[in-house]
Amino acid sequence: MDFVTLCSPNARVSLDLRVGHLRDYSVFHNDRWHSPLHSAAWIDDEDTMFPDDLPKVERYLSGDFLCAPFAQSDVEAAPFHGWSANSRWDCVDETSRSEARFRLRKTVMGARVEKQLRCANDAPLLYQSHRFIGGSGALPVAHHVLTRMEAGGRISHSPKCLATTPDAATEPGLNHLICPATSVDPTAFPSRSGTTDLTRFPIADVHEDFVVLIDAPDTRLGWTAVLRDAEDDIVFVLKDPKVLPVTMHWYSNGGLTTPPWNGRHRNVLGIEDGCSGLHCGHRASLAPSKLTRMGVPTALALDPAGSVAIRHVIGAVQRPVGWDHVAHIELNGDVLRLEGSSGESLGIRFDGSFFEGPE
Repeated sequence: MDFVTLCSPNARVSLDLRVGHLRDYSVFHNDRWHSPLHSAAWIDDEDTMFPDDLPKVERYLSGDFLCAPFAQSDVEAAPFHGWSANSRWDCVDETSRSEARFRLRKTVMGARVEKQLRCANDAPLLYQSHRFIGGSGALPVAHHVLTRMEAGGRISHSPKCLATTPDAATEPGLNHLICPATSVDPTAFPSRSGTTDLTRFPIADVHEDFVVLIDAPDTRLGWTAVLRDAEDDIVFVLKDPKVLPVTMHWYSNGGLTTPPWNGRHRNVLGIEDGCSGLHCGHRASLAPSKLTRMGVPTALALDPAGSVAIRHVIGAVQRPVGWDHVAHIELNGDVLRLEGSSGESLGIRFDGSFFEGPE
């Protein structure tokens, strides 16, 4: 069995057990189904030629997955983005049609890794938690949400104190954003065209870019909202910024031309909430850096005698009439409220205890 599918009246999702990637996630809101996540065009294409050394994270690239470690695995031998995104998971407890627990067959830094998925019964949401049980040391981690905009859109965030790019471009020569560079204003980031507004998508034609946004101190709920014009919806992700203090964006717009990319991976935005260095790999994320000097942790410490958890939510709603971006998202008890550009708001039911669960 390669897939497990969960469903509720408001959400449905499949997990690709070969690699732990989400597939076919959709939510029901305002009398229609929305498909907020992206899957690479080649994942089910039997005619595509795949290089022998292609990591499985790229072969089955889809939806969202856990990177542990994020980027290069240069402390413990593993593929790019770690075994959590490249190897098999088992379903160990299917609580109901809408909820199940999975376990990675391999260990990460000696830790057992478990994934809990729950499709909300009363809202267009998917609750995810990952738990590292035991293990020792520390490692950079991140979610890797993928969405696509056929005709562009607007990107909004919870308060950020800084945007920064790595010292060197992740895809040298294909980057539009200057590396290294920083800006406290996401609407004016240094780029080949002078400055670029990171709140608008796309930011350029035929490019591959990576930028890190650092959460402002004292932020209670971390969020990213993507208003997609052609899809006429709002995709949003939620996190605990104390655990995942950065949001990394991968802009993939036709720049990669080697198989299986072949220039066809276009209009894709990665929303990668994490605790990591600047796409520098495991070893470098453990060392002092620009982020750690700002007081931003870049690795998640494991607990040999206990466990540590990462909690994350992905949702989508129909775009309310007249909204051109999301101005604010807040959680009030059991209601999640999205606020539009003119002050209008939309509320949906939410499990208010989710981010407060036991470690």
